[in-house]
Amino acid sequence: LHPHALFPRTLMKYLVNVYNKQRLVKIADLKIKEIISYVLEDELAPRTMGMNIMLVRDPVIRRYHRDFMGIDTPTDCISFPPEDLKEANVLEPACGDVVLSVDHALAYALQNDVLFPEEIVRYAIHGTLHCLGYDDLDAKSRRSMFAKQEKYVRAWHSNFYTTK
Repeated sequence: LHPHALFPRTLMKYLVNVYNKQRLVKIADLKIKEIISYVLEDELAPRTMGMNIMLVRDPVIRRYHRDFMGIDTPTDCISFPPEDLKEANVLEPACGDVVLSVDHALAYALQNDVLFPEEIVRYAIHGTLHCLGYDDLDAKSRRSMFAKQEKYVRAWHSNFYTTK
């Protein structure tokens, strides 16, 4: 990665929507949009691919977790990849969707001395990688996916204090 040059060149290539549906913490969405656009470009996602990132509280993500996965507990991140990546279209619900728990990110950040924005971005990257076909169900794929995820988190972190 070339972190100092990456975000300005990628910002407009992919549509990334951030929907902040919580009021616990103020969150600026520009850096989330920038890193997710970069991930999509670096992973050679189709140009029609877009991502929707929704920031919610635990009761909301718990409903998603229950309704779509049959697990009645809150979780950190849920991803909804398109059924067919080649047919993903940012004008339809076929683009990737990621739902993130702000409660989980805040608790983890406080307990593990991690920047809260970094943890939010980590969840967004993780969900995006799932939407791009990465999996973490077995040890080998988990190591591979987490290595890639942390590479992107480091790229975001190196750009955290930059402005346009």
